[in-house]
Amino acid sequence: MNFRRQKQSVLAVGMLLALAGCVHLRAGAGTGYLTGHEVDFRSVLAPPPSVDSPWDHADEQLVEALQSVDEARLKSAKLDENDLYPRFAAAFGSPIDRTTSPILTQMLDRAIVDVEATASAAKDHFRRPRPYQRLQLQHLCAKPIAPKPEDHPTHGNSYPSGHSTRGWTVALILARVAPDRAQALLKRAEEYEESRLICGMHFPTDVQAGQVVAEAVVAHLDTSKDFESDLAKARKEYASHGPE
Repeated sequence: MNFRRQKQSVLAVGMLLALAGCVHLRAGAGTGYLTGHEVDFRSVLAPPPSVDSPWDHADEQLVEALQSVDEARLKSAKLDENDLYPRFAAAFGSPIDRTTSPILTQMLDRAIVDVEATASAAKDHFRRPRPYQRLQLQHLCAKPIAPKPEDHPTHGNSYPSGHSTRGWTVALILARVAPDRAQALLKRAEEYEESRLICGMHFPTDVQAGQVVAEAVVAHLDTSKDFESDLAKARKEYASHGPE
């Protein structure tokens, strides 16, 4: 199964489960919009591929293939590893910071709390080893030299990808604020998740799972009155200074 078809299958299953696993929200609780009623990862994610399964081998092959990208793409992947909001500013057409867009930034911060609660619980549950624990890579963005793989790794925190989850959350919300920028934002999210493969930090199914989690959480945010209120304010804020 190729990467695109594999991704479509995972996303389709994830979104069907997301619709079945809707939760009730309590407005104004904690720093997230969903605090106390976070999305249960079990309602949206299947387990990662079993070791030595066809999908697992496909995961390994794509990570190894993306170790050979050119220097410019590798540099971009490293920037994606270290930054979040600034990496979406060009696609959004406007800076994303507390000075220029305080309402938007605060809204994104709260949504990130919600999405990380779901993703972190899933990581702790699945404990999938990362690519560099299993494969001898040429480079690893997080370290100057790629380490030797472990003999028989059984524990890690690769599934789902936290960066992918956060990147898709940001892109999906920004696309709601500025619908005319949606295509560019979603393309940027795809590049952002691909950077995790290039960096050797995640497998393809890890970043696909991150997108599933993000889509599920953002869908639940629509039932929050606080989120809808902040979204309306963020749209006015965006319109007040407009895209660059």
